[in-house]
Amino acid sequence: MMTACNAEKEATPEASPDAPARREAPAESRPVAEPQATAPSNGFGEAIAWRGLEEGLKEAAAEGKGMMLLVHASWCSKCKQLKPSFSEPSLVAASRDLVMVNVDQDQVPQSMTYAPDGTYIPRVLFIGPDGEVVSELKNGRRPRFHYFYTPADDLVGMMKEAASRYGRT
Repeated sequence: MMTACNAEKEATPEASPDAPARREAPAESRPVAEPQATAPSNGFGEAIAWRGLEEGLKEAAAEGKGMMLLVHASWCSKCKQLKPSFSEPSLVAASRDLVMVNVDQDQVPQSMTYAPDGTYIPRVLFIGPDGEVVSELKNGRRPRFHYFYTPADDLVGMMKEAASRYGRT
């Protein structure tokens, strides 16, 4: 008995022995698969390919990419205000050029080591492929709490700057 897939294949000209051989499209013209999230979004943009902290650090090192680390907590009101920003198309597009990591600091205590000017939340830090915080990539509008962003701050601009630093964009 033939399956529907086999019946369809036999009905196409390519299945005929006299048909020309099928050529594959060149690699550069094939669509590139979008990376898929391997960690929960925690409400920060379902369209972003989120990674866990360890996985993100390894991926950034292996690919020579910058990493954006968002440190938050489920109970934090400022974190909740920032969540809708991560569903904006411009931020989702910018996320494709970075390894994106988001962690709840209450669930991932290791994230507390990424607090160059305090353990306030939310913190958005940019980390190089070497695993170190890039201190120049911070919110310049803040005299204190340099890694604190609100929806009014230019997080997308900083993401683009981080990506261009490592040859992406």
